[in-house]
Amino acid sequence: MTDRKPAPLSISFADPEVQQCPFPAYDRLRTEQPVYIDPKTGNYVLTRYEDVRKVALNPKLFSNRTGLIQTRNTTPITQKMFAEKGWLPLDTLVSNDPPSHKLYRTLVDKAFTANKILALEPRIEEICDALIDQFIDQDEIDFVQAFGIALPMTMIAEQLGVGPEHMADYKVWSDLSVESTSPALTPEREIATTEGIIRMQNYFAERADYFRAHPDDDKLFSRLLHAEVDGRRLANREVMSILQQLLVAGNETTTAALSAGMKLLIENPDLVPQLRERPDLIKTFVEETLRLMAPIQALFRKVLADTEIGGITVPAGAMVEIRWGSANLDPAVYENPGCLNLSRGNASSHMSFGAGIHLCIGNQLARGELRVAFARLIDRMDNFRASRGADSYGYAPMFISYAVTQLWMTFDRR
Repeated sequence: MTDRKPAPLSISFADPEVQQCPFPAYDRLRTEQPVYIDPKTGNYVLTRYEDVRKVALNPKLFSNRTGLIQTRNTTPITQKMFAEKGWLPLDTLVSNDPPSHKLYRTLVDKAFTANKILALEPRIEEICDALIDQFIDQDEIDFVQAFGIALPMTMIAEQLGVGPEHMADYKVWSDLSVESTSPALTPEREIATTEGIIRMQNYFAERADYFRAHPDDDKLFSRLLHAEVDGRRLANREVMSILQQLLVAGNETTTAALSAGMKLLIENPDLVPQLRERPDLIKTFVEETLRLMAPIQALFRKVLADTEIGGITVPAGAMVEIRWGSANLDPAVYENPGCLNLSRGNASSHMSFGAGIHLCIGNQLARGELRVAFARLIDRMDNFRASRGADSYGYAPMFISYAVTQLWMTFDRR
C-alpha cells in the first residue's frame, strides 16, 4: 500500500462545463488516474468498473451515511427549519447502512412487489398512447416536455396519490431533491431547496393521513404505510425520507432515460426498423441506453477505515465518489463501450441502478416504463429527426445526474 497521491489534473466534476458532458473526463481519468482526487471537492473519484463495483458491494467499509444525500441539508439553519416546519431528513434507504437499512428495505419491498409492478404495464401503455395522441399531429415537439417528463411523472404521481392539481409542484419538488445533493450547493440555495422539500413533506403528510384512514392496495403510498415487519410500521419522518427517494427515482431518472433513448434513435435511424422487426430487442435497447447515458452518474461513500483502491491509499473519513456513468463505459468490461450494440450479451450488467444492497428498488418499474414507451413510440411514429440542428439538444449541469433537458424533434406519423 502506498500513500502516494496522483499528480493534480485540472478536471473537477463541480465545474458546470464538465457536468454538461462528463464523458471525455471519464475517458481521461479511467486511463490516467482511475483513483482521482477532485481538486474542488476533495472527493476520491473512481472511474473503473472494477473499483466502482468493489466499493458498492462493501457497505461495511464504504458507508452510505455520507451526509450528502438527503441529510445534506442539516446545517444549523436548515435543522431549525425542518424542526419547526417539517421533518428532519433521515437515513433510510439510499443513504443508510446495515442493519437499519434492512428494515426499511424490507418494508418497501413489501409495497413494491413484482406482481404489482407487472400489473401496471397496461396503465403505462394507456398513458403512453394518451400522450402521443396529444402531439402526434404537431410539426415539432420538445420530446422532454411532451413525453419524457409526463410519462414517469404521471405514473409515480398516481402511485403516490398526488392529485392532478399538484403535478407542477411534484416536478419542482423532484428537481429540488436532486439539486440538494450537490456538494457545491451555496448557503442560499440550500435554504431554498429546504423550503421546497418542507412544502413537499407537508403535502405528503396530508396524503399519509388520508391513506391511513382509507387504505388503497392499488396505491404504492398506501401499501407502504400499511406494510409491517414484526408489527413495525413507518413513522411520518421515515415516510418522508422514503417518499423523497421514490419521488426522484420514479421521475427524474426515467425522464432522463426516455430522453436519452430518443436521442439515440434520432442519431441511429437504422435502429427503428430493427426494433420493429425484432420487438424482443427493445429490452436490449433499453439496457444499452441506460448503460451509455446513466441518469444517475455518481453517488458517494464514506471510507470507514484506511484502505487501498487501485494502488492508492484512501484514508478513513475520505469521501469516495463512485462514477457509475464511467464504469458503464469501461473498455475492460464492454467492447467498443461508446457504441450502442443490440447484440451485446452483457448489456444489463451496467450499474445505472447501482449494485448490491442498494440496487434501485424501482428498477423494474423504470425498465417496464421504458420498454412499453419505446414500443409504443416506434409503433406509432417513424423517421425521428432533430429539428433545430445543434440547438435541438439542451443539457443542464448537474453534479450526480445527467440528462437531456431539451430535445426538439419532428417525425412522421405511421
